[in-house]
Amino acid sequence: MQKSFFGLLVSFFLLGTLQAGLRENVEYLASDGMEGRHAGTPGGELATQYLIAKLKEAQVSSLGQSYQQKFTIFTGMEKNGTNTASFAGEEQHSKFEPLSFSSSGELEGSVVFAGYGISIPRNEPQLQYDDYADLDVTGKIVIVLSGDPGIGNQGSLFRRPEFINYRSLHYKLNNAIKHGAKGFLYVQDPLGLPGQDENDPRFNPLEGGGNRFDILSGQVLNRWANQLLAPMNLTTLDWQKKVAVTQLPFSLSLKEKVRLAVSLQKKVGQISNVLGFVEGMDHALKREVVVIGAHFDHLGYGTSSSREGTTLPVIHNGADDNASGTAMVLELAERIKKHPMKRSYLFAFFNAEEIGLLGSKYFVESWKGFEADYGIIKSMLNFDMIGRYQNDLEIMGVGSSHEWGPVLENLEAYNLKINRVVKSIGSSDHASFLNNRIPAIFFTTGTHDDYHRSSDDTARINFAALGLIGDLAFEVIQRADQLADITYNPDFPNDDNQGGNRGYGAHLGCVPEFGQGDEIVGVQCTKATVGSPAEAAGILPGDVLIHLGEIEIKNIYDLVFVLKFYRPGDRLELKWKRNGIAMSAFIVLAPSPRKSGDKRTP
Repeated sequence: MQKSFFGLLVSFFLLGTLQAGLRENVEYLASDGMEGRHAGTPGGELATQYLIAKLKEAQVSSLGQSYQQKFTIFTGMEKNGTNTASFAGEEQHSKFEPLSFSSSGELEGSVVFAGYGISIPRNEPQLQYDDYADLDVTGKIVIVLSGDPGIGNQGSLFRRPEFINYRSLHYKLNNAIKHGAKGFLYVQDPLGLPGQDENDPRFNPLEGGGNRFDILSGQVLNRWANQLLAPMNLTTLDWQKKVAVTQLPFSLSLKEKVRLAVSLQKKVGQISNVLGFVEGMDHALKREVVVIGAHFDHLGYGTSSSREGTTLPVIHNGADDNASGTAMVLELAERIKKHPMKRSYLFAFFNAEEIGLLGSKYFVESWKGFEADYGIIKSMLNFDMIGRYQNDLEIMGVGSSHEWGPVLENLEAYNLKINRVVKSIGSSDHASFLNNRIPAIFFTTGTHDDYHRSSDDTARINFAALGLIGDLAFEVIQRADQLADITYNPDFPNDDNQGGNRGYGAHLGCVPEFGQGDEIVGVQCTKATVGSPAEAAGILPGDVLIHLGEIEIKNIYDLVFVLKFYRPGDRLELKWKRNGIAMSAFIVLAPSPRKSGDKRTP
């Protein structure tokens, strides 16, 4: 009895110590001083150095001569010349900031107030709405409000989930380009500014990831736009209130001409993955490396991926996404260093996950250079968003190896409800390994209302459950280490979501190469998902999509737009290039299935 009581006390003490360590790391990484840990920023570098210090403190070795694995990425757009918007009769000079994905150049043109800049496809049975109907904007500058007609009308069809993506700035830019506009001025919807003054627009150098739209674009204030609307006895607020009631567009050609100038330059720089290594104890099996990974970057002050609902910069601390997973990998590194196993373990803190899994892709692609010294990668465990346990802990990718099944059985002692998912669902770093036929599983407690918002803070982390997940994960690792082998299942249904399409609109099935070079015009596919229109067309890894239907595809934003513009069931010609050779085929777009486990699903 005394022994059992003592053992219980020890267990509570160890769990409390574990929770304290997890809390310390999450609190630091998700503090305002990290400024959101965006890749390529001072906050991201602070996080890098913190992780290195923690690995050294735990006496975990570096991989080779350095804990840092450096690689080059886009680090921001820089204003390097004149950036203005003006017209001859203006009483107040414009507070203007370019959008970071604007092209550079100068333009003087007629102005059209294009409302919300939305065009619902003609064959949409539930909703008819087109701000560009009977409107000629060819070669002109359009003024477009943020939001949609659902703002100010609780009963609007635009409030339905299937229509919410029409609020996207990327969609609105592409729709303006499709209709022939050469300039785009973006204005905060005035109903979104109740009882407060409108802040001056701010330039966000990181938004867009270095991709640029073929249109001059920037942000202006309502009071400046209202000067252009004044001859019509109209303000942006009047217009928005009317559309909220009628749910009908009315766009206007304005009398003035606007002069627009944008000058931006793309910058690149080096960032780092952080890697630690613990050598295995078995003479033969130590040449088999198990990767324990998590991404440590987040959204900084908000990017196009933010769900904050404002264009103003606000720190996104990313406590759950993914300080929680990062803290877990630090904890597991410390444990495995104290209790070495048969195999070798590499602790990988990936950078630039939020802008396309760039860190994990670079790591996997560069591993050949480490094989002679360290061996081959046998498996991977990924921890992403594990701090908000409520209903269950999802472990995804279980089907990537037949050996995972027995390892994940009989874990009831941790009092956690576990949902074992055979397929790989979710765009996180495990995908980089699965795409290279390396067995991988993904631990997550799933998405929530604070996902990609500034409210994802430490106070909302469930540290008690996080500690239990750490104990469970350590046992899973111990069990897997006892296996004679772990092999990739060739029949594994690895059907990750195609980039940019998160459950609404049409489905093509091209998995994009987010890290493609600037010299590529189009969207390069890493593969076509099984049973998809892209597979039926014969798309192969490395093919570059350049056209679908009547819309040219120059970048990932064009692909996102085209899959919202067209509908499932549309028969369209798809054009692509393979090794520079033009190819084409007719396809029928499929419905895009919503995948509830995808941490990117809004």
